[in-house]
Amino acid sequence: MENSRIPDTGATPTESATGAPTAARGGACLTVVLPCYNERASIAHVIDGLRGHDVDGRIKRIIVVDDDSPDGTAEFIKQHIAGGDGRVICLRRVGRQGLSSAVAEGILAADSEFVAVMDADGQHTAEDLFRMLDVAFARGSDIVIGSRFLDKPRLDSHAGLRGTLSSFGNRIARSVLGRDLTDPLTGFFLFRRDLFSAMANEAKRSGFKILLDFLYIQRRADLKVDEVQIDFRPRHAGASKLDIGIVLDFADQMLGHVSGGLIPQKFLGFAIVGTTGMAVHFLAVYLFFVLGGIRFTVAVGLATVVAMVFNFALNNRLTFRRNRLRGLAWLSGLVKFMVGCSLGAIANVGVAGFLIAQYNPWALSTLAGVIVGTVFNFAFARHAVWK
Repeated sequence: MENSRIPDTGATPTESATGAPTAARGGACLTVVLPCYNERASIAHVIDGLRGHDVDGRIKRIIVVDDDSPDGTAEFIKQHIAGGDGRVICLRRVGRQGLSSAVAEGILAADSEFVAVMDADGQHTAEDLFRMLDVAFARGSDIVIGSRFLDKPRLDSHAGLRGTLSSFGNRIARSVLGRDLTDPLTGFFLFRRDLFSAMANEAKRSGFKILLDFLYIQRRADLKVDEVQIDFRPRHAGASKLDIGIVLDFADQMLGHVSGGLIPQKFLGFAIVGTTGMAVHFLAVYLFFVLGGIRFTVAVGLATVVAMVFNFALNNRLTFRRNRLRGLAWLSGLVKFMVGCSLGAIANVGVAGFLIAQYNPWALSTLAGVIVGTVFNFAFARHAVWK
């Protein structure tokens, strides 16, 4: 395994990092994948930039993968951008969502030697893309990473919490991957298509960053990985999509890698919501029993219902937000969730009772019951409620 850091040489889009003309570097050899959601205000700017800087015709195809954006991004592309240019393709996904799966579908639709993945919000530039492609040819790279932090430890756009999360997340990712990379969490990278084709079935479609899965699966392979400093710009339009759900997705993805796949995706968020639900349960008992004067058993029953509704609503909003239920489906899902939790409670009590009867310590029996009940609830929620 080899990691290399490429300094910013200031080469123009028509000149490689070594000064060689780009026209001799592969012809139409590159597919650009742009995953997007609600990027109607930015997508034309991004595609125009790619077209304008592709003076040697090295882009074979631009594939936009749109997760059925409510703002009509897909239709806008088809009516105003793709017409007359066979290189631009828009894949509108209905019933399938998520950054990693969108990127994977775009890559699998490519047919060029190299594939690049960029954000569709204008933060990544065409100039940097072609410098990365030049580096891939000049150095024989398997992967070229567009790093935000190679020569710039801090960015003005990553101040405060965002900067802390980026720094902390990159440190964790480096430790898990075993590679000395400055920005393994970047959304801007370029690689040989045949590498992904060989590992497509192993990549997790619901991860936060597919580059992490890519590097993790190939962590023992003899890959040549280079990094290039990029000019990470403010969004062309719209607001950042970074929120608590994205942070949770990253933590979930890292936990899955650290556990060797033992802990399934979404389980971390489900467990956190469940823990929060316990606090809600105790608070509800206090309100109903202590302050409301309701009989204790009735108060506990009411508190259980309140906690179930809370857990369902929060899981629907965070853990399974990509499969979020609305309207009548929300009510139907709540009923299913409550049924599943009731069955999970029975499993909890049954396991704990069986173990205590075998003369195991009460604490161990109780813990085992909680674990079995939680795992049952998670499996039921994942496959029967949010599917």
